[in-house]
Amino acid sequence: MAQKEDYMKVISFLSDKGGVGKTSSVTTIGHMMAAIHNKKVLLIDNDPQGNTSAVFTTTDFYKLFTNIMTGETGKKQLDVEDMYRDSSVDIRDCIRHTAYDNLDIIPATLTLSESEELLKADVRTPQQFRLKMHLEKIKNDYDYCLIDCSPNLNILNINALAASHEVYIPTRSDGGSLLGIAITVNLVQTVQAYNPQLKIGGIFFTQFQKHKNVCKTAYELVNRTPILSEYLLPITIGVSKLLEENSYQQKPLLELDRGSRQSSVTEGYERLTGYMMAPNKKAYLENRE
Repeated sequence: MAQKEDYMKVISFLSDKGGVGKTSSVTTIGHMMAAIHNKKVLLIDNDPQGNTSAVFTTTDFYKLFTNIMTGETGKKQLDVEDMYRDSSVDIRDCIRHTAYDNLDIIPATLTLSESEELLKADVRTPQQFRLKMHLEKIKNDYDYCLIDCSPNLNILNINALAASHEVYIPTRSDGGSLLGIAITVNLVQTVQAYNPQLKIGGIFFTQFQKHKNVCKTAYELVNRTPILSEYLLPITIGVSKLLEENSYQQKPLLELDRGSRQSSVTEGYERLTGYMMAPNKKAYLENRE
């Protein structure tokens, strides 16, 4: 059993915009928490695309796609979809151990997208609390639970927020990504009405190149926006080909970046991981300046 003060901390990574680094952040930070800080971590893939699952499981997603097209999912193990479909499912039967110590995952498959309509139709339990009810059963088993959300405002992501203590919003510097911040913050504020413990942990830029005017302009725009500026983190994640390769090689960033000199992206994620775990986040940032 994990050594903890009182409960498993549940953290979602969410943005209404795709391609902003949610999966890269979840897979990298979750692995760093386990490998560097020796924390017991559970990852939940809440995205039908299953990109987090691809990094940490041996699932053949191309074969799964073919099976779905022929009407056979070929699924032999329970996953997050089963948790949404059936409240009586034991969450521990959905958890899979990864190849890394202290790091487990509840994977997703493409058929997860079908669960949303079924969940809406099931009125036996509150729709937005299905995931929370499952996680309550293992709150003493892990230090952290990180949830990789899809780029949608759907009932699955509402479930993630309803179960979370914090949500982090990654963003790129393009206009669509900045719009995604605003939409995501509005959703968080809505969910806070029935999950008052939910807080925005921070907004952070990914694929950030500080010498580019578009990146500097985007950062300053968020920093000047009253509602958003208080959440903007002075921690940015740059560009690295390793982040493009990790899903294909099915290895987290830290495993790929084992050289004598780590990339700035790895260093950025190490700093962000430390920030997320710090009891006093303000002091953590001040000590790092």
